[in-house]
Amino acid sequence: MERELRVAGRKMITRRQFFKTAAAGAASMLAGTSFFVRPARGTPRATVTMLHWSHFVPAFNPELERQITAWAAQRGVAARVDFIAVRDIPARLAAEAESRTGHDIVQLILFDPALYYHHLLPLDDIASEVERDSGPWLPVARYVAQFGGRWYALPWYHYSTPATINVKHWRRIGMGAENVAALDWDAFLVYAERLHALGHSVAVTLGQTFDAQEGTHSILYSFGGRVVDAKGNVVIDSAETARAIEYLKRLFRFMPREVLGWDDASNNRYMLSGVGSWVHNGPSIWAVAKLQGLAVADELDHVPMPRGPAGRFRLTRTLCLGIWRFSRQAELAKDLLRFLLRPDNYARQVEASMGYNQPLLRKLGQHPLWRQERVLRYYEPPREEVVVPGWPGPPGPAAQLSYTGFIVPLMFARAATGEMSTSEAIRWAERELRSRYRG
Repeated sequence: MERELRVAGRKMITRRQFFKTAAAGAASMLAGTSFFVRPARGTPRATVTMLHWSHFVPAFNPELERQITAWAAQRGVAARVDFIAVRDIPARLAAEAESRTGHDIVQLILFDPALYYHHLLPLDDIASEVERDSGPWLPVARYVAQFGGRWYALPWYHYSTPATINVKHWRRIGMGAENVAALDWDAFLVYAERLHALGHSVAVTLGQTFDAQEGTHSILYSFGGRVVDAKGNVVIDSAETARAIEYLKRLFRFMPREVLGWDDASNNRYMLSGVGSWVHNGPSIWAVAKLQGLAVADELDHVPMPRGPAGRFRLTRTLCLGIWRFSRQAELAKDLLRFLLRPDNYARQVEASMGYNQPLLRKLGQHPLWRQERVLRYYEPPREEVVVPGWPGPPGPAAQLSYTGFIVPLMFARAATGEMSTSEAIRWAERELRSRYRG
C-alpha cells in the first residue's frame, strides 16, 4: 500500500515525520490533517472517507491510520480520514447534512445521532452483531445512539473527565493524591485558596468550549441541580442550581481569570507547564507529557471529582460513528465499522490512546492497561456516577442544541464575573433552554 499524508491539504510529509509529530507535538496540533491510503497496484474499486477529530492523545491517530490501512489492503479499496479540531465538528456535520455531500463515515458527539437521525443510515444490524461479540452495550451507549428504538450510530468510545492533579503542588500543602481523592467541594475550596496563594491555582474551564461543559455540569449535578428532568421539562431554576453557582463564584476567586477564554487545549497546556495544580480532564495531559518525555509527567495523577451534597459526578463525552444516508459506499463503510470494533483492534486503540478511550461495550472494558498504570486507577473504572450533559432528559435534538450552545458554562461564567446576578444568570439559562426544548 502507498501512503500519503497531507497537512492542510497541501504539504506532503513522511510517515516517520508524522510519528515524530504525534509523539512530540501538543495535543491540539493535529487539527487540519488528512490521511489517504490506496492500493499499491491497480485502481481502487472505491474510496471510503471518514471525518474524525484530532485526538487529544497524539499517538491514537497513527494507530487508527494503521488499522484503516490494513482494512483497505484486505478490501482492495482506497480510504481517506480527515482529522479536524473537535470544536469544528458541529459546523462540519451541519454543512454535510445540509448539502448531502461529504464523508461516508462521520464522528458523532453525544446526541448528534438524534439530531441528525433523518440523515443517518440505521445501523441496527451492526450494533446487534457487535453486541453479540463484545456486549452488552453500556446504558449510556443506548442513551446516545438510539432514537425512536433504532440505532442511528455505532457507539465507539467515551472519554470522561475526572480531575488531573500535580501531586508536587498538593504535597506542599500536606495533601497526597489519596487525600485529594477523598475531598468534597467545601474542603476543596479551602485547599484551592492555599494553592492559589502559592501561585498554583486550580482551574475550571469557563469558556465557550466543550471542556467547560464537563466541569460546570459536574458541579451542577453534585449540588443536585439539573438542566431538564427525565421528561424533558426545563428545571434549571432551582435552589440547587443557585447553590452550585454560588459555590463556583467563591471558587472563581482562586482560579486564573483566563479560564473565561480557554479552549479545549488550554487546561492541557496549563498542567503541562507545571504551573497548574488541578483541572478537570481525562488522561490526555498525562499521556502527552509521557510521550514528550516531560519531567511533569511524573508529577501528574488522576483523582475523582470532589463530592457534593448530591454525590460525585463525572461527565463524559461519547463518540459514535455514523454513515450518511447519501453515502455511495455505505456497505464498505459498514464493513469498516465492524473492523474497527473487532476486539483485537479495539484493544490496540485503547493502548494507543494510553487508556483515554473508554469502551462502551462491557467485554471491551476488561483491558489490563487501566490496572497496570497506577495513574489510571481512578479513571477506569470510575468511582463517580458517570453521566453526560443533558442527563437525565430524553436524548434528542434539544439536548444537543443546548450542549453546543454552551448554556450551562455561560450561566456559570456570567454569574462568576458579576455580569449577572445568580438569579439573572439562571433566568437567562432557563430562557435559552426553553427555546430549544420547545422547538
